[in-house]
Amino acid sequence: MKEALEGDATDVHLFLPAPCVSRDGDAVSATGRVRRRGELGPLARVELDVDEFLLKALLDPSRTDFSLGLSSGGRLRVASRTARAGSAREVFIRLLPEAVPPVFGRLSRLLPELDRLTPGLVLVSGVTGSGKTTLLASVAERHLELGAHVVTVEDPIEYHIRSDGRAGYSSQREVGADVPDFASGVKMSLREDPNTIIIGEVRDRETALAALTAAETGHSVFATLHAGGCFGTVDRFLSLTGGGEYEAMRLAGAFLCGIHVSSRTVTEGGELFIERTYEVFRSNDAARTHIRERAAHRLWQARLGTSEKDWKLTIRT
Repeated sequence: MKEALEGDATDVHLFLPAPCVSRDGDAVSATGRVRRRGELGPLARVELDVDEFLLKALLDPSRTDFSLGLSSGGRLRVASRTARAGSAREVFIRLLPEAVPPVFGRLSRLLPELDRLTPGLVLVSGVTGSGKTTLLASVAERHLELGAHVVTVEDPIEYHIRSDGRAGYSSQREVGADVPDFASGVKMSLREDPNTIIIGEVRDRETALAALTAAETGHSVFATLHAGGCFGTVDRFLSLTGGGEYEAMRLAGAFLCGIHVSSRTVTEGGELFIERTYEVFRSNDAARTHIRERAAHRLWQARLGTSEKDWKLTIRT
């Protein structure tokens, strides 16, 4: 962990043999890997001589998915699992920066509708680790500058969206700690006079319908879900709502745009870089017609006549 925090690592993978109990300050043995720029380093034996609070959290079998704040200001997102029928434990840690990367600043040309408090539904898809959460955290900070009350419902909370020095105010809710589930968190937020609602993930029909209701009632709603491409976000969300004619009519009226985020590691000049590609699908008359007709396979036709630079952007970091 110390090596990762002092370098440019993005992830730490730890494999703890059983029993993994710290006694009177004795270090716990583990095998670990550090990921930098998408590549895992070699296996190494390590001693978990880390902050007592963090070590206690890592070894607590009741805590499986959670986030932690560090004294340095950064944050960790932790997934802890048992393996081999409970005889071992594996811990996967994502290192998050203290400040939210200013992703939205680079995307404002491609996504001008996100640079204002526009009522409607924005769906964001992409594989795990592609940058969906970072994008939405950056949007949240921009909306705070616009004076919005931003409510997030997350599992767990990753970035701390700070209101200090901004015109708006941020309210972050964690599933399991502050709200029982995503759907309840969204419904409860409607009583809090929000302008912007950010949903960490749409996993079920109740959450999808709650997001749709919030978008229909004048809120800027952003939600992530797993789907194949920006057209697939619409089809996936519609299927979660039930996919009927009534739900399709509602979605056609509330949908603003779909965003698909993908990432890959590239090597150039002996250096490793991460390239993130943002592909956008905006609602228009043709798109609304296809959604109402539940013809997601035709949504690509709504983009005909446009240039790729109007809907695709790649950023290298």
